[in-house]
Parts: sequence; C-alpha cells; structure tokens
Amino acid sequence: MKRIALFSLMAVLAMLTAPVFAHSASTSYLAIEPPAGREATFTWRIALRDLDALLDLDGDGDGRLTWGEVVDRQQDIAQLAQRSLALADADRGDMCMTAFDAPRWQRIDASGYLVLSGHSVCAASAARLQLTYRLFAGIDPSHRVLVRLPGSTQPAALAPGSTLTLSTTATTRSTEGTPAQGFGAMFGDGVLHILGGLDHMLFLVALMLPAVVQRRDGRWFARADLRAALLQVAWIATAFTVAHSVTLGLASFGLVRVPAAVIEPLIAFTVLAAALNNLLPVVTTRLAFAAFIFGLIHGFGFAEVLAPLGLPPLALAQALLAFNLGVEGGQLIVVAVSFALLALARHWRGYPRWILGGGSAALALLACAWIIERVFNLSILPA
Repeated sequence: MKRIALFSLMAVLAMLTAPVFAHSASTSYLAIEPPAGREATFTWRIALRDLDALLDLDGDGDGRLTWGEVVDRQQDIAQLAQRSLALADADRGDMCMTAFDAPRWQRIDASGYLVLSGHSVCAASAARLQLTYRLFAGIDPSHRVLVRLPGSTQPAALAPGSTLTLSTTATTRSTEGTPAQGFGAMFGDGVLHILGGLDHMLFLVALMLPAVVQRRDGRWFARADLRAALLQVAWIATAFTVAHSVTLGLASFGLVRVPAAVIEPLIAFTVLAAALNNLLPVVTTRLAFAAFIFGLIHGFGFAEVLAPLGLPPLALAQALLAFNLGVEGGQLIVVAVSFALLALARHWRGYPRWILGGGSAALALLACAWIIERVFNLSILPA
C-alpha cells in the first residue's frame, strides 16, 4: 500500500508541477479574404504575451511590455512572421511572395494583440493555395491558430507545422485537408485551454484532495466507501462547470466584461483559498457551493479566447458551445485521473501529512506567487 501511495503522490506531483515551467496554451487568429487567382490577403492577430515569450520583447527587463518596445523589434517580428506563415501553389509547390504591413496594436477585451495585415502573390494563377503555419513549432505543440475561412463563419484550427489548402475558384472556396474545422476545432481548443490552464486545474485538485478522507475528532481518516467521495467530487465538478459556463457565455457575448488585471489575480486567490481551507478547514460541508462561487470567476478567464474571432451571434453561440464542451471534456480527464490516484493513496498513513497537507501547502505557496506576479506585474516563477 505504501508503494501505491508513493506512486500516486509522485504521479500527482508530476502532473501538477510539469506545466509550471511551460508556455500555457495560446491562440492566434487569422482571417483570410477570398483568394483571387494568384493573390490572397489576410489579417493575423497575435497576443503580445506570445510574441514576448518567443522574442523577449521586454527590452529593459522591468516586466512591463510597452508598445515602444514592440516597435523597436519590428524587424525581428517581421522575420518571425515570414518564417511562421507561408502560402504556396498547392499544385506546383511554388512558394508565394508574402509581405506584411507595419504592425498595429489592438486591445480586445483586456488583452493586447499585434495585428499584421499581409498579402501573398504567387508566380502564376493557382487553383489551390496551401497555407503552412509554424508559429511555436517545436516549442509549444498546444498552440493553435484559429482561421476564419473565406465564406465561412466556422473557424478552422491549425497546430504548429500544419497545413491548410484553400480553393481559389469562384464557385467553391472550400478547404481541404483541414486538421479540425467548425465544431471540432473549437472543441479541441477548449480541451487544450483547460489542460494548459494550470490555475484552473489546481483549483479543482485542491477541492478534491480532502474528498477521499474524512475528518473526525480533529484527525483525517480514509473513507471506507468511495461512493460518498465520488458523489462529492461529482457535485464539485458540476457546480464548477455550471458556474464558469455562465460567466464564459456572458463575457463572450459582451454582456459582462471584467478586466484580466482583475480576474487573473482573483483566479489565483481561489486556488489559495481552496488550499488554505484544506490546511485550516472552515468550509467542510458546502464545497460544491464554494466551487460554484469561485467557478463564476474562472469563467471570465476563458472569455478572451473567442472575442478576437469577431463571429456573428449565431456562429459565436455555436463556437461557444463547442469550446465549452471541450473545456468540460478536458476537465473530466483531470478530475478522473486525479480522483483515481487520490483514491489509491488514501489508506497510506502519510496521506494527511504529505498529500493533503504538503500538497495544499505547495498549492498555497504557488498561488501566492501567482497573486504577486499578477497584481504587481512581476516575474517570480520561471517562464
């Protein structure tokens, strides 16, 4: 039993700490105008934080990225864009000449984006154009570009290193060989964002740590019947899902807007509160209610994903449904794996001290570091 407990502890710690040093799941946005003959025009929006992660744009190292620092690196940004986005004649294989206009800055909700307008011209009129996307290739496989296709409101999703074929004929401007499009694209993006959202996952895990044990006379004991623990976890996950679905929908349709500078520290605070409650139990019987209240905050954390697409209301509703289902699918994976590991380890005598106590203390320290970083715009943890 001790070996099983130690294995479970190591697995949980590995799952939780591995993403700390990784670039979190990110998205860029590409809108392509209907290709005509040998030419195609497009608009590409890239989050400034993603560019900073790739090019270290913060020249003075003060942790505050200014537009002046971005402008100073225009040449490096242009070279990165040329390497990351390319169009070619899909039948002949000839590369098209791509040029980008001067970058512009755009604020969408509370996030800053670099906007690159560009056009590609091929040597001859092409029936099909092949788009190749390489941003974050070999660095972050979870990154995606959401592509607004000509004549369609349903986006396609491309991973780094993927290609997309566009037809230039007047009658059908379709796509071929798209890895994911429409509902599937947004569902997959939702899965990636919850799995890359370490703060969201750790909040859930913090609530689950005490689920497989129960407190009597000031001490923790393993639950003999896991059905009660599973029911508690189910209520927690359901309440969290309902809550963040509500605020995600409100924010995506622009009905309620909360700046990221407010939401991000609050999300870190929810992790801290859940962890401290495990160390000094205050809320012991209404964890699902706590998950619902804090889930309302977490929902705003996903809102910025859909806003830059600029979809009409019906298409936005479809994208929101698919994205939200993807988030829930990824969340279900986290809950199922975490619960199975914690259930295996619950009979270990060291569970209360090392997994519940030590794990909660580690989560509290990490949440404190996040709060300091997000409130004061500092870099404490390795990027």
